[in-house]
Amino acid sequence: MLKRLTLLVVALSVASAQSPCVLRVEHALGTACLKGRVERVAVLDWRPLEDLLLLGVKPVAGADLKDFPKWVPLDLPSGLPDLGSRTEPNLERLAALRPDLILGYSGFQGRLYPRLEALAPTVLLDYLPPKEQLSAMRAHFRLHARMVGKEGEADRILRNLDRKLAQARSLLAQKGLLQKPFLLLQPWTDGQVANVFTRDTLASELLEAMGLRNAWTGGAEAFGLSRVGLEGLAALFREHPSALVFYIAQPNFAPKVEALKPAGVRLLALPEDTWTYGGPASAEALVDRILGALGR
Repeated sequence: MLKRLTLLVVALSVASAQSPCVLRVEHALGTACLKGRVERVAVLDWRPLEDLLLLGVKPVAGADLKDFPKWVPLDLPSGLPDLGSRTEPNLERLAALRPDLILGYSGFQGRLYPRLEALAPTVLLDYLPPKEQLSAMRAHFRLHARMVGKEGEADRILRNLDRKLAQARSLLAQKGLLQKPFLLLQPWTDGQVANVFTRDTLASELLEAMGLRNAWTGGAEAFGLSRVGLEGLAALFREHPSALVFYIAQPNFAPKVEALKPAGVRLLALPEDTWTYGGPASAEALVDRILGALGR
């Protein structure tokens, strides 16, 4: 099996070297050379999968497909092959699909880049840059669209997102909530610790684009999040007694946080499957869930 994979890689590499680039794409780990119309895209991460599906493009395969519909508000096409884990995709299965392009995330598939690039032009983007993640999400969506010839559709989808954000600002203005301070928490399953979203996260940037203001000023750890225990949360609530506290629900967290919050702090639960790392479809879903928690 390994010998067949090696021969296939060599054949693909020879054929690829014989034609010029139609489009060069800079990405987190290098430059991809696209040599013609892209029709067979293999996707190794959820963000590019969401983007392609939203653009009306069916990839030849995806990864971690069982869990994708639990988080991302899009339906998967029937019969879409699953390449296995996002961090350990099946490369023999991937090679057999003969993709024109491979899309993924530098954080999960970066160590596989040389092997992926040997199979097909590979674009691995950093979906969680240290700052301006909302701008990065828009730019990545446009780039995915450009590679598959769907730039006009991407413009339409991003205009819809802008309209939704403007409508949200209008609704918040009617409620007297513009520039209202907020905290956004994602509790751990043990209910003893929560991640607090800093201003340098996609979710926080979306809430601020809606017209709210992130009250958290602490430094970030991984992925732009700060880890805070129950005592830290109690102090945070005392420091920001007028803040709207949104939290992604965990069954054993609500009783604990209700017991420690002072009077006046407003706790607002979001559904447990709220996804904060996606593309435009996930962004619109988050806006809707925030407005839903506020009673629209």
